[in-house]
Amino acid sequence: MKALLRKADFNMVMIMSYDVRNEGKITEPVKVNEKIRYNRDYIKKRFNVPLNNDVVVREILLMDSAEAFIVFYDGMSDIKSINEGIIRSLLEIPYIANKKTLGREIEKSFISHAQAMRSSDMDEICEEINFGSCALFVDGIDEAFVLDVRKWATRSIDKPENEQSIYGPQEAFAEMMRTNTALVRKIIKTERLIAEGVKIGNVSKTRGVLLYLDGVVNEGLLKEVRRRINSLDIDYINASEEVGLLLEESSLLASSQIMYTERPDRAARLICEGRVIFILNGSPHALIFPTTVFEVLNGVSDPYMRVPYANLSRAIRLAALFFAVLLPGIYLAITLYHHELIPTYLLYSISAARENVPFPSIIELLLMDISFEMIREAGLRMPSAIGSPLGIVGGLILGQSAVSAEIVSPIMIIVIAITGIGSFAVTDYSTSWTTRLLRVGYIILGATVGLYGIAMGIFLYAALLCAQKSFGVPFIAPMPKVNNRGMTSSVFENEIWKRELRPGFLRARRKRTESRISRKWDIKNKDINVSRETFGEEK
Repeated sequence: MKALLRKADFNMVMIMSYDVRNEGKITEPVKVNEKIRYNRDYIKKRFNVPLNNDVVVREILLMDSAEAFIVFYDGMSDIKSINEGIIRSLLEIPYIANKKTLGREIEKSFISHAQAMRSSDMDEICEEINFGSCALFVDGIDEAFVLDVRKWATRSIDKPENEQSIYGPQEAFAEMMRTNTALVRKIIKTERLIAEGVKIGNVSKTRGVLLYLDGVVNEGLLKEVRRRINSLDIDYINASEEVGLLLEESSLLASSQIMYTERPDRAARLICEGRVIFILNGSPHALIFPTTVFEVLNGVSDPYMRVPYANLSRAIRLAALFFAVLLPGIYLAITLYHHELIPTYLLYSISAARENVPFPSIIELLLMDISFEMIREAGLRMPSAIGSPLGIVGGLILGQSAVSAEIVSPIMIIVIAITGIGSFAVTDYSTSWTTRLLRVGYIILGATVGLYGIAMGIFLYAALLCAQKSFGVPFIAPMPKVNNRGMTSSVFENEIWKRELRPGFLRARRKRTESRISRKWDIKNKDINVSRETFGEEK
């Protein structure tokens, strides 16, 4: 009896000293007490009841006069499941003489709920309550029952917004973590697909999962991803983009070293290659580990298209990337320092168009480039019904007015228009920001040093990319090995029956994804002529 009183007094001291700012710093954990009044006082103190009006503490009196109570968040839990699966079942519990078996009887016979867990750790119980579960405390039992009754309001599965494609599935991730994992499991239907749970945030304790194929993923890569995520010491995490900012190796590099995707089919394809995908609860984007520069530039619809179409699309995107990054700088370099590269009649035309323009070429270019970026940012943040007309009308009025007022030359409007169209052709949104930053740098180099400065800038940035790694994998992989098939498939798309090997730079435990001859129907057989038997051709 004295030991029980000492335990109760210790719990009461922990109740009085609790502060959310010290969460995760309490040296000794608080345990569930057999006396229900201590548990009830602790819960009310920790959840600030009745100050928190969405925290429900419902007291229940069982048939044998034993006291019990449940605690949950209103709006995060399913009230119907609580009423029918918990409260009604508890009120039907008969008198049980042996108190030692009360907990087992409640768990096995009277809680009509699919997921029920017993725990004696108050921190663990409160964490589950904050995640939408319902906790049940019964007098005389030094454990609580944690019941999964989560039901959060969320948007339904919709089409991808930033990674649109005509081909392939038309589903996108939502904010619910289990919904997103189910979308991936719907594509990869195997028990070898592991959804390993992680938690980030000392206070928020935001949950996430690492998705990978057991027996395929490289163990070194998996350990590195675990090490980086588990070593994050931060109070609050709200989105997967914040996790990506914390995990990337170089924050000053213009190119993002971690790619995001909102498409379950793309995530499933990368998992099958041997990569690790991270999904955070509350975020509709998945993180891809590792990421290479070629994966960022490739389109989401390339694997679903015929090879000539996919390769032509990639060539157009590479040309668009070239224009979006280098065209303004090259224009300034040629017009300012390398007139001999311009045909004579074109040079006369450019000179005549700029005859009445009062600004130097670099000021003229920066003025129009900034104006174009302002229109684009305004169009993104306006409602969709207004954003598109704003971009079209604003661009037309601004360009025509600037030319009529002889503030800029018509050739400059053409350069800015081609540059803007090229930036829109880039598939990844973060890559579009990369093109903007690099474009400003090459404009400055082209205006100060000419083509030599642009060449020097290309060399320096290429050296930075070559030195950069993403979770131990070179960022430009598989570029160093130009004689392998992985290099060919990274730059141009291969036939689907030639994709039997996983990327070599991932060092996957299983290198082959399909048979060496996957099209068995194409095997030549002297005894059977399929075409003649099928169509009845004469010999």
